[in-house]
Amino acid sequence: MNAVVLFLHFVGLMLGAAGGFASAVIMRRALAMPADEAKVVRGLGPLLAKVSATGVALLWVTGLIMVWSKWDGFGSLPQLFWAKAVFILSLTVVTGLIYMTYGEIRKGNVALAARLPKLGPLAGISALLAVLFAVLAFS
Repeated sequence: MNAVVLFLHFVGLMLGAAGGFASAVIMRRALAMPADEAKVVRGLGPLLAKVSATGVALLWVTGLIMVWSKWDGFGSLPQLFWAKAVFILSLTVVTGLIYMTYGEIRKGNVALAARLPKLGPLAGISALLAVLFAVLAFS
């Protein structure tokens, strides 16, 4: 059972990171494109934000299941787990900001699109550091 949950945890991490990285690349490219081409490319952003949000939600659900099923609660976790937790929280906040930014853009506040090229890499870096500290904590 724990192997399946761990697998799903990794799937969640991949979805969360992939959406952030892809969004960052797309938004940076869109800034340099003619308006008509950029509009088409930017149309992928909200989909990628949903992919990231789904991945982060899956991370939380599976992570909490493993805390209790494998480690018998938070008290049994290695110290470096807490460094990992900081970056998972960062990934969660940034993913939420990306998702909310697309919601505001959809409502007509297109000026907020300028923050997306910064938020995407933050999501990716947070995911990368979460993986680093997970490896250090659990190996």
